[in-house]
Amino acid sequence: MNFWSFICVLPCPMMEYGQIELFSHVPMLRNFVDHLKRKNFNVCAVYLLDSQFITDVTKFISGCMASLSAMVQLELPHVNILSKMDLVTDKREIENYLNPESHVLLSELNKRMAPQFAKLNKALIELVDEYSMVSFVPLDLRKQSSIRYVLNQIDNCIQFGEDADVKVKDFDPQEDD
Repeated sequence: MNFWSFICVLPCPMMEYGQIELFSHVPMLRNFVDHLKRKNFNVCAVYLLDSQFITDVTKFISGCMASLSAMVQLELPHVNILSKMDLVTDKREIENYLNPESHVLLSELNKRMAPQFAKLNKALIELVDEYSMVSFVPLDLRKQSSIRYVLNQIDNCIQFGEDADVKVKDFDPQEDD
């Protein structure tokens, strides 16, 4: 496990308070990311979605769209994390949102929204399902294995250690001439 993944963590308070339009319309964060890339930093975006978003399919789809917006805006490798999993009481619900079935999400969404939104609902579900761009990694802070898994996902995302030299040991005994 590598703890250097979090060497530079930039909280984005404008997203924290639900004002994603500030993030998506102002290029400040994108410019900063571009600057880091020019300085040869390996950068990835880590998007945290609160576990309360799996209590309602409309909230979940909203969270997926916000995550997708961040992906498109920043053009970075991306890890989506479903945080506060230790607070989820119904553990069966977790799997429905980590690996969602599109037809189940669509039927739930159509039940909760007016019939005139059926085409929009179908388009949103297809966007999430067909491109498989939005998936979530659960984070339970009480479990060391969960934290390690998230760190490994981030390490893979930034390709940590891939530029290291491979050390090969010669296992054949050396022959004396």
